[in-house]
Formats: sequence, structure tokens, C-alpha cells
Amino acid sequence: MTVYFISGQAADEKIFENLSLPSNVTTRHVHWIEPLLNESLSHYCQRLCDQIDSYDAIELIGVSFGGIVSIELNKIIHPKEVIIISSIATKNELTPIFKLFNLVKLQKIVPPQIYKWYTPVLNWYFDATTQREKQLLRLYARSASKNYMKWAVNEILNWKNETRASNLFHIHGTRDRIFPHQKTHADIKIAGGSHLMVHNRSEEISNILSDRINSIRL
Repeated sequence: MTVYFISGQAADEKIFENLSLPSNVTTRHVHWIEPLLNESLSHYCQRLCDQIDSYDAIELIGVSFGGIVSIELNKIIHPKEVIIISSIATKNELTPIFKLFNLVKLQKIVPPQIYKWYTPVLNWYFDATTQREKQLLRLYARSASKNYMKWAVNEILNWKNETRASNLFHIHGTRDRIFPHQKTHADIKIAGGSHLMVHNRSEEISNILSDRINSIRL
């Protein structure tokens, strides 16, 4: 079994650094690429497929925006299972405030450089409590291009998916401030888990992932 990890918006494989999966599982990471002008999410995911070696016996694990992308990839490559963490399964799980932002097209009005600002508010919003997590947030905010950040925000707010995939498994935290758990239909809700729980609750997440992967392989 090969597991492909997809990180959150602007993030990379370091967000998964504390996870531990069975030794007989091969892990790979799908890396973000620069969006083309006016590129749709579907077309973007088609290009991401170039990073996936084989469509047989694979599992996709996506965090936050990576979960949304995993669901879109699922429509193209049909993996054994898609696991999303700290994410949403359909557009209906977006909070009303996000829908309001999109209604007034705030993402089009806000200067793109604002998406790259790092402030202590981000630490609270993501519930980054350790120095390592704050360091990662600073790194991600500064390293992503303005084009990518603005594109990603717009694609989240305009996501069209309305149907929960039959091979989807959803893990969510009850203290997630970005995608509040009350709006989701997660299969497992982790008490006190925040948006960064894949990093700071890694032992629990690892155990859940290992159980799911083992069950799929049987």
C-alpha cells in the first residue's frame, strides 16, 4: 500500500513530520505547484496527478485544503480510500462566514499580499501552541506565492462538491476554528483537537490512520 499525503494550503510535508505509520507502508508526498491563470481546481488536480506513480493500491490522506484536493483527485484516480483530516467533505460544510466572504467576493478585493502576512492572530486561529508550529506557520506564510495563496482561498470558497464520496473517511477536531466540527459529518471527532492536530495530536492520528490502512489492505 502506498499512501500519498497532501498538506494544507501553502504547507508541505513537515506538517506530517510527527506521524508514524506501519513500516510496510510506503509514504509519498504530493507537492503544491503554481496555479495557471484562471485555472480551475479540477484542472489543477489533473496536473497534480503527474506526481502519483500508480493509481493501484493507493490511499490519499489530505489535511485542510489538502483534503479538498484529495476529494477532487478521488474523482480522477479512484484510490482505495480518501482520508481527510481537519477538512470538509462537501461545500455544505463551509461555515456561513466563508459563504458571506464569497458572496461579497472579499477574496477578490483583498490585496494578495495580505494572505502572506504572519501575525499572532494566525497562531490563535490555527491553535499553534508550540514554537515548532509557530515556526511552520511563519514559513508557510512567507514561502507561498501571492498568486497561489489568492487562488487557493478562492477555490476553497467556490468549491462545488456536494456529494460525500463513498470511500471517504473523515477525522476532525472539536476545537477546529477554521472548519468548526459542528458543520461537519466526521467519522471520528477528536475531543480538543485543533486544526493542527495532525502535528500536535500525532500519536492519536497515527493510530487511527494505521487502523484504517490495515483494514483497507485486508
